[in-house]
Amino acid sequence: MEKAVALDAKEQIRQAVDLVDLVGSYLPLRRQGKNFIALCPWHDDSRPSLQVNPERQSFKCWVCDVGGDVFSFIMRIEGVEFREALEMLADRAGITLRSPSQLSAGQQLAGGPGDKRALYAAMAWAEERFHHFLLKSPEAQPARDYLALRKITRELVDRFRVGFAPNRWDWLVGQSSNSPWTQAVLERVGLMIRREQSDRYYDRFRGRLMFPIRDARSRPIAFGGRILPQLADEKSGGKYINSPETPLFSKSREFYGLDRARDAIREEKHIIVMEGYTDCLMAHQHGIENAIAVLGTALGERHLPILQRHAASIVLVLDGDEAGQRRTNEVLELFVAQQIDLKILTLPQGGDPCDFIATQGGSAFRQLISQAVDALEHKLRIESKGLDVQTDTHGTTQAAERVLSTLARARPGAGLASSSMLLREQQMLSRTARYFQLPEVNLRRRLAELRQTHSRRRLVATAETSKVSTSPTELSPAAWPQWERELLELILLDPKNLAVLAREIKADTVSTSIARRLYEQCLQLQQSHDTPLYEKLMLCIEDPEEKRILVALDEESRAKASSNMSLRLRDLIAVHQGQKQDLGSEGRPVANNADEALAQFVNQASPEHRSKYERRKK
Repeated sequence: MEKAVALDAKEQIRQAVDLVDLVGSYLPLRRQGKNFIALCPWHDDSRPSLQVNPERQSFKCWVCDVGGDVFSFIMRIEGVEFREALEMLADRAGITLRSPSQLSAGQQLAGGPGDKRALYAAMAWAEERFHHFLLKSPEAQPARDYLALRKITRELVDRFRVGFAPNRWDWLVGQSSNSPWTQAVLERVGLMIRREQSDRYYDRFRGRLMFPIRDARSRPIAFGGRILPQLADEKSGGKYINSPETPLFSKSREFYGLDRARDAIREEKHIIVMEGYTDCLMAHQHGIENAIAVLGTALGERHLPILQRHAASIVLVLDGDEAGQRRTNEVLELFVAQQIDLKILTLPQGGDPCDFIATQGGSAFRQLISQAVDALEHKLRIESKGLDVQTDTHGTTQAAERVLSTLARARPGAGLASSSMLLREQQMLSRTARYFQLPEVNLRRRLAELRQTHSRRRLVATAETSKVSTSPTELSPAAWPQWERELLELILLDPKNLAVLAREIKADTVSTSIARRLYEQCLQLQQSHDTPLYEKLMLCIEDPEEKRILVALDEESRAKASSNMSLRLRDLIAVHQGQKQDLGSEGRPVANNADEALAQFVNQASPEHRSKYERRKK
């Protein structure tokens, strides 16, 4: 990700793109009072629960708790990162973006390896070259025969721009001599490799079917190459190889076919995730157009936020071989930790989705999809296969142990879990106990022991993970300490309050990381002599979850606009300094007992009444 674009460019875009018009170009809107409402595209909505506020230029769904501004709407509806959303909105508004940080002159030369527009254009050129070679060259006949054998049609080859790289070391090197692109540019996007201690290059992909991997804007950013069976040998590498990591491409964050599947996903409300390029192609060929594929890797943690931007429900299709079944552990951990609606379909033994759909048809495959089970059920079936839980005590105990071990790795202890996560775990333990006919209390005790065993490893992993792994507690302001919510609400209600709060409350005393980042952003604006208004804060932050939380905090602060702000400021500072226990729903202190309530009343009374009380007490 490049450094953030200057605030003035974001402000230009925010002013040029009206959120009502933007949302209305995707969803039917109707006016309700001062706002507009629509059916939410991120859950199965029958009553319009998505609200667009034209005054604040914000949106919020009150059911699935998503919200934000024009940038976060594009990020969610298109499934893109902030930079891509920024570029899409800039194109819509006719605004030219410029990066605030200039690279060295050599890197910034138009058409050079540091020019991202040149990199995108070079990838589009290579895609066209590979595709043309597949269709026209006699040398590509084995590749065309292989596609015919897999029953992949010419229409699908054209739609997905499938190509072929001939089995030569210098074919693309030769093609580049008649192109606008230097070999250094083609090396930068992973198409060529430079020979050691030499200025000469050779082709990365040789003798392979070429599957273009595209970003959300349908721009080719990488390739997946499948070696033709007759060309495979020890020197050719694996069956599949992908482009390396480049300025355009990160394998763990991309999918094959997602740009083609977006409309169908929006209509079907779920995503089918497959493991191979040809699996995805065959699904689309038979009308299953909400199918995508991972890029030769297992479904991972960094994939999930991208998938969840597009649909709340995911079906993962695993091959029927042993390797497909082994991936159950990783999938179950994701299912638990991320609280997603994830179902798993394992094909019959040895089955492969491409062959199954080609021979049995799309209807038969849809029937299988409808029978997919959630990740826990899948894990229970795998572990109990061939097991008689009523007679095989040892085998049953070992199977339950394996399930619990996976659950223990999925998240830290209950102290960091949200209430919904704890409820989810309770349900899974109950299901596991019933399945193996074991006492639930014993399973819970054993889970706690296993979690302690994994705790050291978990602490190390947590320190290294990115903000994508933010705990569910972090993402719910209702679970934050009340004074931290009150802190941000008071700033949103009147930014002048920050002058008082900044003197009394240091950012490093805010325990919740998202709340701390938002407060730090307010302090940074103050230090630069800027006012931390809601609109300004929305421009400063890029993460869609933080934008959602800011919308929720702003709504809450406006609901309390008639409260006594001076009193709330005083109470907040007192709570922060440890003089009071907590704050109530409207920012007032909460008494733990009658004596404390009386003391609070006296502290809030006028000096005259306080003196009378003290004399009486004596």
